[in-house]
Amino acid sequence: MILWTCQEEAVYQQLLKTGFYRCDFNLSLMKDCREQYDWLVRQMKQRIGPPPDEVTYPVWAFYQQDGKHRKLDLRRERWAFGCNGARFACLEIEIPDRDVLLSDFDYWCIILNNGLLSDTEHEDRCLETQYEALSPSEKRRMKEKNWERVFDLSPLDNEWMRKGYDIQATFWELRLEQVRDVRFFHAAAKFDSPPSDTDITK
Repeated sequence: MILWTCQEEAVYQQLLKTGFYRCDFNLSLMKDCREQYDWLVRQMKQRIGPPPDEVTYPVWAFYQQDGKHRKLDLRRERWAFGCNGARFACLEIEIPDRDVLLSDFDYWCIILNNGLLSDTEHEDRCLETQYEALSPSEKRRMKEKNWERVFDLSPLDNEWMRKGYDIQATFWELRLEQVRDVRFFHAAAKFDSPPSDTDITK
């Protein structure tokens, strides 16, 4: 499976030096979402198998954006990494299918906000009513079961939800021999202007 991951240049240098890269969650900006990441880790163990020794959290990549499986547009990606002009590496990698868990990016953003996944506003209201009537332990079970919908990648685009277009990938570790290509870019600087829709290759 061909994937693309954007990492700090130091990660690429580590790859060159050690031959592998593993996520250090202590350096993550998402430490407040540990519950959600721990849930994902349990799902990965069930669906693709346990991690190697000393691996706790996964590496992230994109499988497709805007419904297309192709190289990432770095004119857009540079705006996803702050505005300090730091240098990043976009790695094109090839990971065996059996070692990758795909999930929907837009649904994952809802999970990070501790929400319930729904495809329509009516369904959302029904789920919320059902959820609020439960005990704390029942709420947790319902929520974690509901979150499994993040792995449903069938496209949907309506007034309430768009899913199945931006698909992310998680896997336990990245090895140097899995890197097919490298492109370097800088995060946006404070004085830059965001690209318009016409500036981004569709």
